[in-house]
Amino acid sequence: MFDLIIRGALVVDPLNKINAIKDVAVAEGKITAIEDEISLPAKKLIEASGKVLIPGIIDMHTHMRTVLGHKHAQRMIALAGVCTTLDMAGPLEDILTSIPGSGAGVNIAILDAARAGQTLTSSRPSQQEQSDFLDRTLENGGIGIKLLGGHFPMDVDISENFIELANQKKSWIAWHVGSTAHGSNIEGFREAVAAAKDNFLHIAHINSYCRGQISNETDEALEAISLLKTHPNIFSESYLSPLNGTRLVVQNDVPISKVTVTCLKKLGYEPTYDGMKKAIFDGAAGVLVDDGVIGKLLSGKGGVEYWESKETKTTGSFKVNPAVSRFLIATAKRSDGSFVVDSFSTDGGCYPRNVIVENGLLLVKFGALTLNEYAIKASLNGARALGLKNKGHLSVGADADITIMDVQNEKAFATIVEGNVIMLEGQLLGKGTTIICDERGSSTLANRGIKHIVKEEFSMNLITDRFIP
Repeated sequence: MFDLIIRGALVVDPLNKINAIKDVAVAEGKITAIEDEISLPAKKLIEASGKVLIPGIIDMHTHMRTVLGHKHAQRMIALAGVCTTLDMAGPLEDILTSIPGSGAGVNIAILDAARAGQTLTSSRPSQQEQSDFLDRTLENGGIGIKLLGGHFPMDVDISENFIELANQKKSWIAWHVGSTAHGSNIEGFREAVAAAKDNFLHIAHINSYCRGQISNETDEALEAISLLKTHPNIFSESYLSPLNGTRLVVQNDVPISKVTVTCLKKLGYEPTYDGMKKAIFDGAAGVLVDDGVIGKLLSGKGGVEYWESKETKTTGSFKVNPAVSRFLIATAKRSDGSFVVDSFSTDGGCYPRNVIVENGLLLVKFGALTLNEYAIKASLNGARALGLKNKGHLSVGADADITIMDVQNEKAFATIVEGNVIMLEGQLLGKGTTIICDERGSSTLANRGIKHIVKEEFSMNLITDRFIP
């Protein structure tokens, strides 16, 4: 007897070249059979006629924290059809300790943030301090680190050194681009690409550097695409929402985040306490609030009152991502047919913009992507880059991580992780969290009783050997 049969969905699996109506059987957390019709009994049956079934969605950029966030992020991504995510900034310990109250059955790999005053003693840490921070993160269960240049810039030589160290240690490293010389824009993007040299670097949310700050958004998007084509060592993702995410904290009458300063200026507001207050009141900015079930954005009078009640120590969003750059970056391909920007992301999690299904399927309906191409960006490419051999595809024996989508209504119908149905028709059913680590963090997580998966050791081939449809 199978544990689960999913009946009658259009199954789309790029790796195994499946694009047909099939039944899918699951036993002991693994894909057991994919056939035209499976008649053997199962403990649970999901009727999925008219739905599309793909390998479980992997969101390559979210925020799962409860610090300046809330405890619902894991539930929000499960509702959005996401099985696995890469958290981009931690805090690592915050996420690990929040599992009992926040777990929804998803898989999370974590990057801890390199930030002066928190994980580093200054914005110019010594090479030894940088090395110690990397080692500590890996040993405690993270897979690498993230540079927060857009929000809290460092000198570019420090970022360069972090990149070289991370590559030497076979650690993941991501950069929200920006430095003391260049901002979070196309100039900062050029600088980051040059700083990486031939090393691996994950450049976060490519669309955020193509907002028309230096030239126009179309030219910036085309330049970003051109640079990525000539630098295969760069892994990248982009998100499909018009909303960004940033800190709304103001100190000494100035927002602490450079991104927030830029957003306020772009939308015609002064980068001051009063300017931030007016942007929230006018609805140009939304404050992230916990409504007891999920995280929502609040603006207007209520948003201002909440922001002030927290003494500005909040996060939120501005609607600053142009549609044209999002479209160009999401669909661009290399000459061999592989994608220039490797994966979809949301920069969501605790932010209410987990729209890989909603907005991604609009690209399919528009004809910009096929369902097969959608599944490559939504799942397969992320699994390959992270070294998760048993995810991103539906091979017999692979992990039964599955997303079922209601394409007509552009929403997730079911989220299944290792055969466990963690969301079905909008109802959350999952508990706990599985942390993705490398072998250096396995013993620590085991000693803490935290369920985990040890990913494949990082190598450049995981990035440069891109999947060609």
